[in-house]
Amino acid sequence: MTQCSTRDKFRVRCVLTCERKNHIKAQSTGARAAFFFPGSGTYKGYWLRSQHHRYGVKETQKHLIYDGEWRNGKRQGYGTMRNRLPNGTAERIYIGEWQNDMKWGEGKQFFHDGVYYGWWQKNRRHGLGVMWYKDGSIYMGEWEADVKHGVGVHFYENGNRYEGHYARGFKNGEGTFYHMHTGQIQKGMWENDVCKASMVMDDFRNQVEKPTPYPIPKLGLEEPDKYVCQLFQQYIPNAFKPTKSFNELKCLSFAHKMKNFTKFEPKSVTTSKLKFDVKLPCTCKAREK
Repeated sequence: MTQCSTRDKFRVRCVLTCERKNHIKAQSTGARAAFFFPGSGTYKGYWLRSQHHRYGVKETQKHLIYDGEWRNGKRQGYGTMRNRLPNGTAERIYIGEWQNDMKWGEGKQFFHDGVYYGWWQKNRRHGLGVMWYKDGSIYMGEWEADVKHGVGVHFYENGNRYEGHYARGFKNGEGTFYHMHTGQIQKGMWENDVCKASMVMDDFRNQVEKPTPYPIPKLGLEEPDKYVCQLFQQYIPNAFKPTKSFNELKCLSFAHKMKNFTKFEPKSVTTSKLKFDVKLPCTCKAREK
């Protein structure tokens, strides 16, 4: 085995002890006027350790614009999502609260068939909300997993109204349908939007402009209670619920507050108004009075 000279040992020792490397990753913190991503898209706003933080405006390759608050690279707080059109204007998609890069909290979204305002959870309509449909009808009530589920009130374009229970997006359970043009009230049990058993009453027939020319005759059964009991036999477990539960009272109170906001809003806005140009309607007691 050959031995290294003193000079060679010194050289090896020098390389091992004197060479220095920087293992700290370069990170960006602060505000930037514009940052252009390699593929496509831009970001204007604040950074924290190379992640979007606080307030910023980001436009993706698909021309989706998010204008709002960030936290550690994710949409968190209050913000607006828009879609840039070829003519230079921006079409609003969603405006409201975000959490963990998802729509979560109170917000409004524009759909192809209407506008929704209410509560969200994990990018889905969840909780109390109002849906204005393009055909003129309005639904106010509970949502779950992006469908009508719970207690709600549906106002139809022709003036009729349904108040009752929903499940999986359809009328399911106990409900009341108000035929406003004929002055009749229909109370019954529903299953997948189909009324299975009901009773119709001429409650306010004399108060409508065009009542039906065929009034409901008086009930002439010998044992009406027994007949009605047999008619609703399979729905008896649902019939013993309280007349107005806590959820129903909460839903009806919400519908009363929101009935003043039953108008559509313009969907397209110019790109010059980037920072919070739309405010959610106030539902506080002062506004209600």
